[in-house]
Amino acid sequence: MLLKGFTKIETFFPPCHPGEVETVTATAELTDDISEVFPYLNAILKGTIYNPKDKTLSFRKDGKGITLYSKKILVAGCKNPQEAREYLEELKKLINKTYEERDRITPSYKTRAKLTVLDIYRLLPKTNCRECGEATCMAFATKLVAEETFIDKCRPLFTDEHKDKREKILKILDEAGYKIPK
Repeated sequence: MLLKGFTKIETFFPPCHPGEVETVTATAELTDDISEVFPYLNAILKGTIYNPKDKTLSFRKDGKGITLYSKKILVAGCKNPQEAREYLEELKKLINKTYEERDRITPSYKTRAKLTVLDIYRLLPKTNCRECGEATCMAFATKLVAEETFIDKCRPLFTDEHKDKREKILKILDEAGYKIPK
């Protein structure tokens, strides 16, 4: 067992953003340094952003933003403090299970930059057609990166005319751990 537990858990509501659903963020200070498991988690999880220099691993899972530090965990996007605490326990299990199975996992030291709005926007049809419900393709890309909408809302992207762009955008979304249509 790598992580025995938490020394301190705090939950809080992040600063208000008008029009957004209010969510809870949790931070947990850890009893143990977990950075040893980061290359193994990086190998098995989709969409991770691994920074070996700063000893951090960030990813999205179950609609939550997660950052692991050597002796701290931050989880954003929980419905309430209870869900946040339960999710921290799930992460503890994932960390320990991965650590126990590390002999069967090839570690990955690959680093990747966070997916940006421009990464997505460049591959959209750029018609500003509003079929997705947004005023512009840039607004759609912004919501997509924030996981407030889904790529299949961009109907023009799913036409034969934009097949190459569609394949590229689906690939980068999948690699970054976003939900994509099957």
